[in-house]
Amino acid sequence: MSHPFFSFNRQWRGKCFVCNQDYPEYNTGKLLCEHCKGTYQTHPFFTEVSSKLHHYFATVLPETDVKKDLLLQNFSDTFLRKESGRKKWGKDVLKKSFPSLTPLPCGQPALVKMDKLADFSGFKQVWTLDASPYIWSGTYKDLRSLAILSKAIEHNIRHLALWTAGNAGYSLAKMVHRHNATVSDKSQRKTVYCLVGDFAPPEIVVTLRSLQYRVAPISTGKGAILSREHMYNVVASMAGDNISQEGYWQVTDGWDGIGTFMYSLLAQQAFYFLKSELEQSAELKSANIYIVLPLGTGNCLLGFIKAMNRVGEGRAKIISAMPYEDNMMSFLKEKTGEAINGRTKMRRNEPEAEKLTGFYSPLSPCLYTLWQKSNPAKDGYDFSDFGQVEFVSVDRSEQIEAAARILGYSEFLVASEPSALVSFGALKTLAEKVGDNLGNSVALVVNSGFGLMGIKEQEFFTKSIFAFR
Repeated sequence: MSHPFFSFNRQWRGKCFVCNQDYPEYNTGKLLCEHCKGTYQTHPFFTEVSSKLHHYFATVLPETDVKKDLLLQNFSDTFLRKESGRKKWGKDVLKKSFPSLTPLPCGQPALVKMDKLADFSGFKQVWTLDASPYIWSGTYKDLRSLAILSKAIEHNIRHLALWTAGNAGYSLAKMVHRHNATVSDKSQRKTVYCLVGDFAPPEIVVTLRSLQYRVAPISTGKGAILSREHMYNVVASMAGDNISQEGYWQVTDGWDGIGTFMYSLLAQQAFYFLKSELEQSAELKSANIYIVLPLGTGNCLLGFIKAMNRVGEGRAKIISAMPYEDNMMSFLKEKTGEAINGRTKMRRNEPEAEKLTGFYSPLSPCLYTLWQKSNPAKDGYDFSDFGQVEFVSVDRSEQIEAAARILGYSEFLVASEPSALVSFGALKTLAEKVGDNLGNSVALVVNSGFGLMGIKEQEFFTKSIFAFR
């Protein structure tokens, strides 16, 4: 069967993350840039699928213009709230980019100063961009799902498929489930197909199925490499022959493109708001800002990079936190067993962050490019270079130590699942790397939220974190 594609409306264009090549339109079938394959296809990881790279990977992402002054307005939903008493623009800002923007509420993240974490890490200030208040999955995946559903409504796409570790599928399925309940015309209803690895916790599979959507566990081995054609054939076997006529879109992180765009808007807004807060202090007016976020598949990471390239003003450095050894960057590591940030860690202290494990992402070429540009020295990275992204691996002990401080204070609790706690676990290592500049540095930790958890992750809370208090 032929995998169907569609184009966004005219104001959207494509841009290759690797070589910055512009494309006049964004088409869901045009995901891999022909101009830059040579940048990464000689790596052994990519040569395994060298003749079919376009079926597996993505470097072309959607772009459209959203004015800075609109992002700085006061939002009543979806993005950060500025201050009370101002006119609430809400989702009107997004109407130009998403003419069929769903009226469903999304919830609202928070930008919160956390003094206890500053005392713990040594940074002058620590702030958290907290995505846990998003209402559908309790994670920042809801921001992405809002955009996906809106585009599906605009282009009358009825079948949405994704490879998911839990939160992305849960978020989209819940939002689509509510959308379907609001439309009387059956032709306007959507179906979500969640493809998961056969190693996925059964309790997560059951939760996804409880929303009456299609869930297909697939045996491919951990860190599965699936092509778009493979996924389409699996979904078509469940949906029937009418799938191409009714519209189909694969929205796995990286193939959708929209997630990166939405995260870039939130990143720009968070940077401007934090900068405004810091300017109230003469001491921190010119402080360096370290933005720490979970690596995952790279979707959020690329969104923040695109945002900081636009508005970071050379003072914001992005730190990608990931589980020690088992992460998306593992395929790029030397076989010496050395941790990516140059610090040897104990294997038995591996973190519990199942959603961040594995070695495959459609955005692997983009991650590979970041890895090449960072060019680590033998003794670790140069954390004073604000032009490059750095990667920090986090072991279990660091994860627990940070978690005990985040979840152990009655005056403010952050809802943060184990995969999200990896970002907080990177704070101490980051502080060591910043060194003498710590007194003029501020950290912004992105808390991806508190979504679906498997039994192992639940045990991490009950046996590790609470026992540490």
